[in-house]
Amino acid sequence: MIETTGAEVLADRERLLRTLPHGEGINGIITTDRADKVLYVLSRYDDSVWWLPKSKSPDHAPDTLRKLDFTRIACEQLRSEAKIVLARKMWVEDSLGNASTRQTFDGLVCWLNWLHDQGISSQARVTPLVAARYVQYVHLLTTPNKPGKLLASQTKWNKLSAIERCWQFLRDTPCGFDHPWPESSAIALSGHKRSNKAKTDIIPDDILRQLFQHAEFLLNRADDLLKHRDALADFQPCSKNHNDQWEERVEFLKTRGWDQGPHALNTKLRDLRDGCFVIILATTGIRAHELGNIRRGEWYSEVRDGERFYFLGSRSDKTHEGTASWLCPEIAIQAVKILEQLSAPLQIALERELKKAKAVRDFKNVTRLEQCSNCIGLTKQKNKGNGVFLLSGNALYKRIRKFAKNLGVDWMLASHQFRRTFANYVVHHKLGDLRYLRDHFKHWSLDMTILYAMNETQDQELYDEIYAAFDGKRQAIVGHWLEPDTPLSGGMAGHIRQMRNRSEEVRTYKDRKEMIEAISELVYLRSTGIAWCTNDTGVDCAGGQCEDCEHGCIDDSQKPFWEGLYMQQIELCQIDDLDDSGSKTVERTMARCEKVLADLGVDINRLKEQMADVEAI
Repeated sequence: MIETTGAEVLADRERLLRTLPHGEGINGIITTDRADKVLYVLSRYDDSVWWLPKSKSPDHAPDTLRKLDFTRIACEQLRSEAKIVLARKMWVEDSLGNASTRQTFDGLVCWLNWLHDQGISSQARVTPLVAARYVQYVHLLTTPNKPGKLLASQTKWNKLSAIERCWQFLRDTPCGFDHPWPESSAIALSGHKRSNKAKTDIIPDDILRQLFQHAEFLLNRADDLLKHRDALADFQPCSKNHNDQWEERVEFLKTRGWDQGPHALNTKLRDLRDGCFVIILATTGIRAHELGNIRRGEWYSEVRDGERFYFLGSRSDKTHEGTASWLCPEIAIQAVKILEQLSAPLQIALERELKKAKAVRDFKNVTRLEQCSNCIGLTKQKNKGNGVFLLSGNALYKRIRKFAKNLGVDWMLASHQFRRTFANYVVHHKLGDLRYLRDHFKHWSLDMTILYAMNETQDQELYDEIYAAFDGKRQAIVGHWLEPDTPLSGGMAGHIRQMRNRSEEVRTYKDRKEMIEAISELVYLRSTGIAWCTNDTGVDCAGGQCEDCEHGCIDDSQKPFWEGLYMQQIELCQIDDLDDSGSKTVERTMARCEKVLADLGVDINRLKEQMADVEAI
């Protein structure tokens, strides 16, 4: 590795900026990285392979994704043009992550190799007609791992964007060309439509319940499993024969109450690790790479108004946010502590590797090891000399899929599903739907703004996702109210019916969807359990009399509650020793229920008959 300085890097960049348009004498440092406070050269402009800095990749990302191999481009002239485009894009968008740079490079490889196959050796010969032929070519491409299946519109967009980038960054060079499609764009030609609709599936309740309960079961057994592991690590077999040593370990574990052998213990410890991952993902909304970036002791708690709040810290690379933290329940911290213990032996091995790498000045390895040191998601890779690495996103995906498969769960589980599922649970909790994780989400019933104000380093994008989920749910509720056949009750029902009529008469919106989005923006919404409350001031609350309150709206989704409440009052009427005060309370409550249920289209007499039928049985 060659050491360098910031001044030398800047000087090379200035020289490259001057020489790129002319295409002569192009040389200098293109990428650098830092290890042990030393800045070193990763790649020079004239190298056939450019390595992107490790610092711009998530710690778990494999090194192969940082490699830009220009020999993949068949023609030498087109290879030179690709370097100009890549260099300028990297400098213009300095904060660009390696994944985006790699995506741009792959798009260039496809475009430039197609040009070579057409007998075109420089982009100076590209015309709108040539670009149009490439569009046709891309539309006929199929997915490599699914023969016969055409590319998704997003993938087509990425490939066609390569031409626009070449046009943008080559205009002042001899290989520049006119705009490939003056009347259109890559996104339009790809047929890709940006949508606000979430593409990620929400994990179904029964699936998440099964995963979480098993993970919690393993967490409760963690102390015993770790004690067995540590005792086995300290145990010294007497025999020199490998098979006999194995039998000694089996017998040793039996004396400790574990009769399934060392292999089963290791399997259970891996399951425990994966269960801890599930708990953290499910209760924080953290991304996979942010989970990988969690380091030992990177959490804290605060007591506010007599209640303890827990915060989990990490580093977020996706939005270049840097240090961030997440409000979380105590069980997530318990999972982190167990992961700290599980990864302790690997951390010791990592420190040994780091010491060796520093001794031989292997800066590339020093950078990698320093970035994953003290992380809780460490693993050993047998195909890389049994070295210590951070668990990759792909490996995490496989582990949680296996965790689910071992439970017999029929669901294509992925780590990113937990984030959207988390946001969905938060919104449902706020809107009165208390599901089985209610104890873990209790803090989320508070106002999001207040929570964010508690700690400005919290993941703001997660709040955006929660608000987006809330908007979606709110639009669904308001849209349901505006349906002409939706039964409504409550003090606000009349206003909503009037709005339905007005919306038919006055066409102020492009379509019904736009109308619902606009109206729902004006509606503050929360659940009282018996109704939807739209009072955004908290003043003049009816105190449980939502059906008479001007801010209250009751729709058919709350009908089961009112039916249940009504049946309870019928049961109370049959109590012999109910005093006069109690009887009047029951009568008033029955009258309330009958009014609401009648508004919702329920046959009260039929409900009484059902109650009588149950009593007869």
